[in-house]
Formats: sequence, C-alpha cells, structure tokens
Amino acid sequence: MIANEEILKLCAYHESGRIVFAYQCTYGCESVELSPTDSGKGNSKLNGYNDLEFIQAIFSGKPQTIITENANKANEVAKNLMKIYCAGSCAENYFENGLSADNINEMEIPGQDAKHIEQLQNFLTQQIPNHPEDYPSKIILQIFDELKKADIWKPIEILAERILKTEEKSLNRFYIEDALMMAGFKINKQIIKQGISIQEDVSKPLKPNAISEVQPAQADGALIDKALKDFLGLVKKDWTSDEMDASIKYLKLIFKKFN
Repeated sequence: MIANEEILKLCAYHESGRIVFAYQCTYGCESVELSPTDSGKGNSKLNGYNDLEFIQAIFSGKPQTIITENANKANEVAKNLMKIYCAGSCAENYFENGLSADNINEMEIPGQDAKHIEQLQNFLTQQIPNHPEDYPSKIILQIFDELKKADIWKPIEILAERILKTEEKSLNRFYIEDALMMAGFKINKQIIKQGISIQEDVSKPLKPNAISEVQPAQADGALIDKALKDFLGLVKKDWTSDEMDASIKYLKLIFKKFN
C-alpha cells in the first residue's frame, strides 16, 4: 500500500498538471485541495470564465442552442477540456517515472477523469465528421511532449510543492497564481465568474470557495488594512473583493516573517 505522503505528492502533481493546462487554455482555478487517500480524487475548482456556458452545455448531454449556433467555438472548448482532463494523469505519471515518458502505455486514468474524457470524445465525434477515434491518445502524447518543456514543467513542479507545504494541503486562487507567476508562467487575467469543480457535475455551476477575510482584532489592524488596500489600489485598479482580501492577508504574512 502506498503511504499517505506519497499519495499526497502524486495528487499534488496530478492537480497541478491540470491547473497549469487550464491556465494555458486561458481558464483559471479558484481553489485546489489534495486527497490523502487517492491521487486521482483531488479537487480543483476550475473557472471557465467566458466559456462557462459552453462547458455546461457540452457536459449536459442534451442539444443546446449555444452549441448549434456556435459549433466551432463549442468544439474548441471541448478540445480545451479534453486537454485539461488528460493533463492531470499525464503530469502524475511523468513525475512518478522520474520525469520520463517511457511508461505512457501503463498510465492509468482515474474513473472521474476517464468519464469526462469519454463524454468529450463522444461530443466531438458527434460534432466533427471523421473525428479520430484515437483523439484522446493523441492529446496525451501531445501533453507529454509539452511536459518536457521547462516553461510547462517548472510551474507544475513549483505549484505542487507549494500545495504540499501547506498544513491543509490546499490553496486558493491568489496563492495558486502567485506560485505560477513565481515560475514565470504568464497568467491572462479574466473576469471572475462561477467556478466549476473538476470532481463534480460540471453541468451545474458551483460558487468558488470564499477566501477567508482578514479580521483585525484591534483598531490598529483596521488602519493597516485600509493602508494596504489603498496601496494595492494604486498597483491595480480592478481587484475583486476576494482578491483584495487575499492580497492583504498575503502582505501581512510577509510583514510578520520579517518582523
């Protein structure tokens, strides 16, 4: 039996792989939480932003006007999702085999991911004439080629290690994006909409996890919060409430370290 620590590590790379490829597709991630019992059952709440309606329609399994009227866009979104759902297992396998792609044929895809991959393949087969039967396999090979590149693997590695260092084995969006930017990964900022959980029914939008607000115990704390908020407002004009709260909390942690 694999020890919990090893499962957590594999899960961290699994989730980090899917998160990095989600950002590569211009999506985002509201939060991530690891599973200590099954590396394929971590929970990454991804955010499809402007593609959210397409994502819900694709996974609904029913004819949708948005798909018939925007077939090319729907197919593009489905292909993005195929890549994201394959990426987790690929990253886990790549890490487990010492950054080698020699054991691709032995890679196992968890049931939940496999279910969504099958749904997406069926959708694309119905949408596109002569859609290749081995399309998921081709995407997996493509992902392994990308994992060999430092600008993809480094963000995955840094994000995985960042999650593992937390006591709760979880991160919110602010810290996820902070880790990715530290690795040199370019993030395209989007308007925040509802997140979709990678482990839930994606036909039903889920609200993103609320980031804990900083609750100052004294009036001095409130003044510090206001000063930091004013400063952050000069740095960036379009903070959401959650982003602002998380940024203030993060700066306080930095100040505390050097106090």
